[in-house]
Amino acid sequence: MSLHGNTMELLWEREIPPTAPAFFPLDGDPSDFGTLLALARNAERNLDRAGIGPGEGVLLADSVSVEFYATVMALLSRGVTVLLVEPFLPLSEIDSIVSKMKPRLFLASVMGRIWGLRSAAIRRVPTWSSARSLCSGPVDSSSRKRLQSMAVPGDHPGVITFTSGTTGRSKGVVRTHEGLSAQNRAIRISGGFEQFQKPDLAIFANLVLANLGMGRGTVFVPSRWKARHLNRLAHLPPMWRPETLSAGPAFLIRLMEAGVARDLRSIHIGGALSDCCDLEKAFDHFGPGTRFLHVYGSSEAEPVAFSDARDAVRFSREKGFFQTLYLGKPAQGIETSVSSEGLWVTGDHVCKRYSGNDDEVLRNKRTDSTGRVWHFMGDRVAEDEAGFWYRGRSFQSPSEFELEQSVYRFMGHSAAFIDREPGSDRLILRGEGLRSRTPELLRQFAEIHSVIETRIVRDRRHRSRIDRGASR
Repeated sequence: MSLHGNTMELLWEREIPPTAPAFFPLDGDPSDFGTLLALARNAERNLDRAGIGPGEGVLLADSVSVEFYATVMALLSRGVTVLLVEPFLPLSEIDSIVSKMKPRLFLASVMGRIWGLRSAAIRRVPTWSSARSLCSGPVDSSSRKRLQSMAVPGDHPGVITFTSGTTGRSKGVVRTHEGLSAQNRAIRISGGFEQFQKPDLAIFANLVLANLGMGRGTVFVPSRWKARHLNRLAHLPPMWRPETLSAGPAFLIRLMEAGVARDLRSIHIGGALSDCCDLEKAFDHFGPGTRFLHVYGSSEAEPVAFSDARDAVRFSREKGFFQTLYLGKPAQGIETSVSSEGLWVTGDHVCKRYSGNDDEVLRNKRTDSTGRVWHFMGDRVAEDEAGFWYRGRSFQSPSEFELEQSVYRFMGHSAAFIDREPGSDRLILRGEGLRSRTPELLRQFAEIHSVIETRIVRDRRHRSRIDRGASR
């Protein structure tokens, strides 16, 4: 048995003043670490009273708040598996996991409860409450008392999250306690987070947890990225002004349009392919003093590779690519294997199993002779002395990927994709802004049989990767 190897383990490596900034959701109020830990201790006591401990599961569909993260910290410390769901996920794809886990507690906002009523599996959960209720009680923010960490096996599931499902069924990604700890160390060390002390500006909930585990504050932008949220960035008190950003290319563009947070020292871009021109605009917007880090990974393996984004754009431009296809070199703790079908990775922070989707386990996981579990990224890559290059999704033929990139260069944007007619080898170009250019596209690209104007739907989480199924 090993003491919980979850993300909070890193928090105890250093002494953090109770008044240090912890979490500031831009649709709410800021909280310091003293308040965060006091709320987490309250959640622990209330979990004790409810008799919920190691080996059990809690379904969490609450709004992001300091109580939300205090609850996650308390659950992890007690060895309770946290099943995190988001309202945009199809109910049909989480029912089997909820039925398998049989959680005793469902914590949700009002909207989360309304959503949960639609699921027979969730309706069978015996107790419904909220993160705010679980954290209720006296708040002694000056206390340095730690959480009551329970001893659980390192391979015990800590958090189960879901993939975005843009290329098929959403999958329940099992993050063990050892895996969570290893992931946070990889982010901290390989990503260079250790050199920054002031808060991070983030849109990804999992990175907030990583920041908290490192004893670092986070300014969090709610998922709708409303103008009032971004405007609030311009009026933050000095202690809360972020010096780094962790986001995808879509949010970076939105931030530049708002004209706020221009003094960021380091910007970490991941979540989808970026158009070279968008990153070049960002380089000019923030200036030469801002570091840009290009991050490659997935829900199951984050991070996999890093590169300096300026180098990634330069290398990609030199090869005539419209998008930033240079991925960099493997992050610390990652081993890779490049095959004709795509990239396989293994490492301590790589998800080793799914929950509720045995077909995907067979398709995307393999165990070698030493017992190491390898994960299939679903991406084709090429490797040279500079590092890895993205060469399309595994379901695409290399020729279709090359054609897609050529179309992007010709059109000057990437809001389109190559598709196939059902039951045929004939290629279709679907996308935005194509109707007026159909004749010249058909003349330029003889491989394309037809051009169809359609609205491009992006994934709900990053708003960057094309959801091909929803865009048809």
